[in-house]
Formats: sequence, C-alpha cells, structure tokens
Amino acid sequence: MKRIILVLLGLVASVTLTHAGEKNILLIITDNQNWFDLGCYGNKVVQTPHMDRLAEEGVRFRQAFATVASCSASRAVIFTGLLTHRNGQYAHTPAEHNQQLRPDVVTVFSKLKAHGYRTGLIGKTHIAPLEKYPIDYTGVLAGSKPGTRPVGSKDITGLGKATEEFIGAPDDAPFFLTLALGDPHPNGQQGVAWGVEGDKEYTPVSYDPAAIEVPAFLPDTAMVREQLAGYYQQVTRADHGVGLALASLKKHGHDEDTLVLLISDHGTSEPGAMGTQYEPGVRAPFIMRSPGGPAGLVHEALVAFTDITPTLLDWAGVQDPAAGTHGRSLLPILDKPAVEGWDEVVLSHVAHEIYSYYPMRTLRERRYKLIWNLTWKAEYPVPVDTFNRRLWKSIRESGATMIGPRTVEQYLNRPRFELYDLESDPGELHNLAGDPAQSERLTDMTEGLVRRLEETGDPWLQKYRPEW
Repeated sequence: MKRIILVLLGLVASVTLTHAGEKNILLIITDNQNWFDLGCYGNKVVQTPHMDRLAEEGVRFRQAFATVASCSASRAVIFTGLLTHRNGQYAHTPAEHNQQLRPDVVTVFSKLKAHGYRTGLIGKTHIAPLEKYPIDYTGVLAGSKPGTRPVGSKDITGLGKATEEFIGAPDDAPFFLTLALGDPHPNGQQGVAWGVEGDKEYTPVSYDPAAIEVPAFLPDTAMVREQLAGYYQQVTRADHGVGLALASLKKHGHDEDTLVLLISDHGTSEPGAMGTQYEPGVRAPFIMRSPGGPAGLVHEALVAFTDITPTLLDWAGVQDPAAGTHGRSLLPILDKPAVEGWDEVVLSHVAHEIYSYYPMRTLRERRYKLIWNLTWKAEYPVPVDTFNRRLWKSIRESGATMIGPRTVEQYLNRPRFELYDLESDPGELHNLAGDPAQSERLTDMTEGLVRRLEETGDPWLQKYRPEW
C-alpha cells in the first residue's frame, strides 16, 4: 500500500514539475467587435459572461487602440509589434490585395518558436507570407482525412475542440496559441449579413432590436437595429468560444501558468468605424489575465496593439522583448492603473483593400486627437466591406445627407488635419484644426506626430510632410 501511495505521489510530483515554470500564452482575437460591446465595458444588453469573467479575474484596459481598423493590417501589427507603415502589410492579404510583411520583419511566432515554444493559430488567418509564421498547429483535428481543411473561424464547436486538442497535447514545451474567432464579422455583403446561421451544435441567443441602444455614430433606424441584433448574436457566440478556451485551460491544469489576452482586431464594418481612424474603428476591447496578477482592475494607460508582441515576449522570458518593435511590455505596469508616461498612442493606416488607398496618421492623446490625412484632396474611398452592405447602399440610393450625427460630406471629403476634443466632442464631429485658439495645440501635436513617425521609420515622410 505504501509503495502504491509513493508511486502516486511520484506521478503527481512529475505532473507538477512538468507544468512548474511554464509560461504559456493564449491570445484570443474576436473579429470586428466594437470596444463597447461587452458587458464589462458598459453594454447592458449584449451577453458576454465569459469575457466579463476574464475582466473580473484580470485587468481591463479602458483605452486600448488597434492602430489600424483593417483585419489583415491589424493582425500584422499584433504579430510584429510594428506599425503598418513599417511592417509592410499595408492592406488585406487574400486574392487581388496580395499584401504581406516586409522581408526584414520577424513575427512573434518566429521569436517564440526560437525560444522553445509550441505554436498554434486556430481560426481566421489573413496573414502573409506564411513562412514568417512558423505554426505547429492550424486547427486540423486529429484523425481527419488527408487534405482536410482547418476548422472554420465561425465553427465555434470545432474551434473549441481544436483548442482543447492543442492545449491538452502531451508536450512538455510551453505553448503560444492564438484563437482567432470569426465572430462577430458579418457573414456576407447581402441582406442583413449578421446573425448566427446554420450552426447545428450551438443555440444562438436572440436579441430584441427594440431593446438595443444604437451607438451614437450610427443612425437609429429599424434596419440598423435589425443588423445590430444579428451582430449581438455573433458577439455572444464569440463569447461562447472564449468560454470553451478558458475551460480547456482549466481542464488541463493550465489556469495558473497561462497569460490570457483578449482583444478584437478593430471595430465594426459600418461607416464611421472600419477603415477609419475614428474611435469606433480603432478603439478596441483589451483584457489581460496574468497568473498571480491583479484581478478586477480597470487600467487607465493608453495602450496600443504594438504593445502586444513585447508583452508576450516579456512573459516568455525573452531578453529585451521590445527590441525591434514600436511598443512596450505591459507587464511592468499591469498593477499600476494610473501609471505615468502612457498618455498617447500613434495610429497608422494605409489602405483597407488595394482600391481603398487613403493613408492616415494619428496622434491620440488622452483628451485630444489629431488625424493627418495625407491624400486629403481625394475623396475618402469607402471600404468594400462597408460600401456593399445595406446601410451604405441605403444612404447612396436615398441621397441621404447624414450618417447618424456625421454628414456624408464630412465622411467622404476630409480636410488635411482633423483635431478633436474628445472630452467635449466624443463623436469627433467638430474639427478644431482651423480654430485660431487651437493653433498652438495643432502645431505641437503635428510636430509630436512627425517625431514619432520619424522614429518608427515611416516611408511616406519621403513625399508627405505636414509642415510642407
């Protein structure tokens, strides 16, 4: 009997030793989710219990920024720590867009792989070139027939199975898993285009369009409310996926050795968000749970997606984790919600698709935001994801002059500089760039933006300069 007990104790000790000191990483990315569409960020209608629990157990950053409101470009920033103008992936990767990272850029996947990590990316990709992303597991479930494609980004049950398969694999190496959910990205460009459709293994939550509070940047119409009800369905399905991933961590004993980060790649695809540098486009949910770290804390630092790669490398124990990036590790400030020196972020946009080129550079401070539209004399090219959907079609066909509180003219024809006081004008409707009382601020912020662009190697400065 004593021998059996000793053997069992030895097995427990070996399991403990295997997991002791592991520094695993789970990065969860939702797709086109507004920063305010989680319960923990103040939405009183949408149901996101798992995301909210993660915020209760970790740190919720109140002002976090995607730096660019475009799927592929944003993911390139997440995985390199470099702003769009420097990493080279200026627009979408698929098909005719054909965008990819510059040859000299190294991804967080490569860096963690070199540091002994097992890597996985399950769900949406939109990354290129693939050789820069050494990924061990792509979501092809064990036992699948040869040639089987990875689990789809909206197959929430399949994504849960793939996540469990990766996390539960018998491997002593620490892991880095990105779970890239396909929700709440619209399902297409025709009809309502949002909502949970044809999912036999998941029961969607229904939302009453009348109970929804329409965001201020959108018109309050029956059509918009119907679309938001479907969008909310998808937000809640994404939340279910988060719950499955967290359950897998707990089941396999990795609750206490895994850094969990939850973000959205950017805001919704409606006009005024996707493809813009306005708050609904670039501001994002950002929740981080660190084993043994603070819980239930709301952080006031202004952080950006350029900070993600340095943070993950710092957690993994890589020396000088911010080297070669435009960001900083968040780990040293995680328990300091009012930390100084985190009071501004730089945002950078080139294009959404190849036919929607409209470079913008932005300096976002706590109260004020400066947007520099480099090709401001051109009409703003509405992203196709926005252009082909019902809301923009109805605006075009009806000859409407307003998109919510913003005029169509403001949206399509923008000045060289846009300066907003976000405290008095959170909707970014009243441009102060021409106000003589703001001339000093405009000069100071423009000079500050140029300094940051020079430091980050912006090649557009060779032709475009705000001071010219």
